[in-house]
Amino acid sequence: MNYGRVLLPMSLVLLAGCQKSTVNQDLASTVDSASIKCEVSAADLSSADASGESLKIVGQSAVQSGNAVKFTLTDSGSCVNGQKVSWKAAGSSSVRTTSTGLTSVYNKAGSYVVTAQEKTTGTTDAPVVSFKTAVVSEEMMLSGPQAGFAFNNVSFSLVVPASITPSHISFDFGDATATVNDVPQATHVYFEPGVYQVKATVTEASGKVTTLSQRITIITLVDGMSCLQELAISGATEAKVKVATSLSVYIPPCLTDKIGAVRWTFGDNETGANQSVTHTYAAIGTYPVTATLYLGSSQEPWITLDHSIRVIENLVVDPEPPAPADPNSCTTQGATRESQSELYSETLACGIDGTKSVSYRDRVVEECKLVVEKLAWTEVSRTKEVTNEGPCEGQSCKLPDGSLLANGASKVLYSNAAPAGSCSTVSEQRTCNNGVLSGSSSSNQMTCHDGCGNFGSHGTVKIGVVTGETQVPLTCSFGEQGFFDVYTQISDQTCKDGSVSNSNTRQGTLKTPGQCPVYSYAPTDAFTACSADCGGKQSRIFVCRDDKGVQVDNARCQGSAMPVEERVCDGNPAAVRRQEVTTTSEEANSSKLCPKNQIGLIIKSRDVVNTKTYACIDHQVQLESNVSVPSPWVEESFCRDYVARRCSQDSLSNTEAKGRYDWMVKCQNQLPIIKDFLDNFNDVKVTLSGQQVSLGSAGRELYPTFMNFAFKPEKPWIAPKVKTAPCVMPETVYVATVCVSSCATPEQQILAQEKANGSLKYVPFIEALTKNMNFVASLQSAQSMGSKEVVKTKVDQWVTELIDTEHDILVFKMKSGRELKVTPNHPIVTSEGFMKTAAEFKAGESLVQLGGNLDPIVSITATKYFGKVYNVFVQSSAIHKNILVTNGYLNGSAYFQNAGVKDMNRSLFKQKLTSGVFSK
Repeated sequence: MNYGRVLLPMSLVLLAGCQKSTVNQDLASTVDSASIKCEVSAADLSSADASGESLKIVGQSAVQSGNAVKFTLTDSGSCVNGQKVSWKAAGSSSVRTTSTGLTSVYNKAGSYVVTAQEKTTGTTDAPVVSFKTAVVSEEMMLSGPQAGFAFNNVSFSLVVPASITPSHISFDFGDATATVNDVPQATHVYFEPGVYQVKATVTEASGKVTTLSQRITIITLVDGMSCLQELAISGATEAKVKVATSLSVYIPPCLTDKIGAVRWTFGDNETGANQSVTHTYAAIGTYPVTATLYLGSSQEPWITLDHSIRVIENLVVDPEPPAPADPNSCTTQGATRESQSELYSETLACGIDGTKSVSYRDRVVEECKLVVEKLAWTEVSRTKEVTNEGPCEGQSCKLPDGSLLANGASKVLYSNAAPAGSCSTVSEQRTCNNGVLSGSSSSNQMTCHDGCGNFGSHGTVKIGVVTGETQVPLTCSFGEQGFFDVYTQISDQTCKDGSVSNSNTRQGTLKTPGQCPVYSYAPTDAFTACSADCGGKQSRIFVCRDDKGVQVDNARCQGSAMPVEERVCDGNPAAVRRQEVTTTSEEANSSKLCPKNQIGLIIKSRDVVNTKTYACIDHQVQLESNVSVPSPWVEESFCRDYVARRCSQDSLSNTEAKGRYDWMVKCQNQLPIIKDFLDNFNDVKVTLSGQQVSLGSAGRELYPTFMNFAFKPEKPWIAPKVKTAPCVMPETVYVATVCVSSCATPEQQILAQEKANGSLKYVPFIEALTKNMNFVASLQSAQSMGSKEVVKTKVDQWVTELIDTEHDILVFKMKSGRELKVTPNHPIVTSEGFMKTAAEFKAGESLVQLGGNLDPIVSITATKYFGKVYNVFVQSSAIHKNILVTNGYLNGSAYFQNAGVKDMNRSLFKQKLTSGVFSK
């Protein structure tokens, strides 16, 4: 929000372009000539009529410190002659009255109240009107009433010095209603009486955030208190160290006879009790000031007003302001008037050394008399009237012995003059609180003698108390000295002031019989020589010691056998150290590409010289290190024709594979690795289970998958699956292989044959793939499901993963005790001759063994498997030739996950394979 630099009464006020005037200059020169005139706007007249007040002050509600402020008095829109007006401008640095009003200069920031009263000649005072002006220097000020009525409007404004530019303002009224933001004047209605904290949060153009707050007390509407919102503290918010500052509470006319007392706190542990006060601060800082008002003679606080004073170092002495115009002049000799003074307080004695604060107002009668050839109001009588009497405070307390204890002081008294324990157990610190002694009335003893705990109270005497022990020497076998019998020592005891004293001390009964030393063999840290270089034995050396551990001549231990203790040791470990050297070979992949139309690896191989060093470790000859030193790599090509892989890490549908192919064609001129792949494999066509598959074909798609060697180990890089994707690929990505589907774990047994003239046998899938076995066993015909006869079917491709990944695996456990581990989408023959996926089976159903026997399923357990899974394509699309034998059970080849997926769960399948096979 952009705030303009204007002066708005009772609104957001930004003071800009204001230059401080010099106090010593003529004040007329510091005020615009236009503002000297008594001008009343239509808005001011409308306001006066609406409020029912004809007499009002017109002036500025906010000003920069050091500037002159013009105030005029109007009566129903007409200017009141300045010579008939009595003005008061407390806190002003310079005051000047003219026929048009009052001009004041405020050098210090603060909140000031100016009052005006028409001079009258009758006995009744004319009404007093007021005007509040907020003065700022370097800091912002939140301006608004500190008291108001429920269901009535109250308005708040922010006064901003010229040096600050706000960009955002938020008003929070403290009653959980919504904040008001970025308005020139925040007006609010409170619906519940209470004390609320109003906050204005200001964000400056520089980003600095400042929060200002003030308290407002809301009460229920009371007749005769319509001027409540005018209650205010008038005075500066700035002061100097050790320089007196003046403050006063402006009490508007409708409350003058209702306020009985004003009591101040100055924030430095000092207090005051008059309507107008003067206070001097001893140290710099910011002090919270409060003025609490009391109604009539009530002792309960009514409304508390807040003020704050920032005290700075006293470096420059402020000039004394000029004396104001004489307010006591009058015009009609003999006229009288009656008035009330400000509230003031006296401190009176009460109770025992106590004091109380009593507040007064003087009712003053004055008469207009000729004084030294000049008419002036002269006091003829003054009546002192009590408005509020505070409680008696600070009274002393009378102690049990008749002495006095000062208010706030403490004294330790006792409930027992001679307790069994210490006096502290019966003591109580009693404090004088305004004439009342705290604590228990039973604590009324002034003095106390400490007792001796369980022994008894002061003066207790006991006879024959054990107080210590004495020693009687023993005679030992080897003439040892220093061994004694121990006897008790007894005394007569007396308790005196907490201490037990002994008398008549003597020897008592035997307490502890003495004992001469006992000797035995004890181990040392020394051993005999080791019996072998590695893993030998040695014996510990023992010596004779007494029962205190002191070594003595072994002759004293002749009555006992010396212990035997052995341990394993190494006499000469270096003598058994040796080395064994062996040579092995290892392989690694090469970064070179295979020839066109081939996928595979160019392997690097090398010899590795392995040196094992054996040493004596933990008392045994063991392997200490195993160092391998490789020879230079030698490349060996293992490129071969295309073999499809299953790519769980990058599994695509036909639509996604076609989308990837279209993306590669679009991006091949921007990505050289894509162009190389398309050039080398664009004309490759592969037959899988009788179906021709190629890149970008109309039927089933081949598609490449990618790896990123920037990671160790390498990670898959998932290429886009739509043509519209951007042509972006990391430089470390390469084409790893092409992909199809598969589903068995590596240890599952498949009936396969390696060579044409060989024989079928059960081998693990991983062995069948590694050896690239040429044949697998399948059903002999569409009617051979109940026969154990099988035929050899040519393998088209063995299929596995490119990399190890995590798979969901189903573990079938059968009644026969056999197992089958497959992925959930692996095709398996049912007892009814259907082909369905492993995930569709349930415990209680049966799998079909080779020969047609049914093996009931006991349980199916889901588990996780990290590694590769396997399957196979055969060179046939005939259904019976795609039924293979895994772990002895009939299940489907990869055909049923690809081209043959249409044959899953078809009734035609049962008619071809199972007619008459299973007995009912």
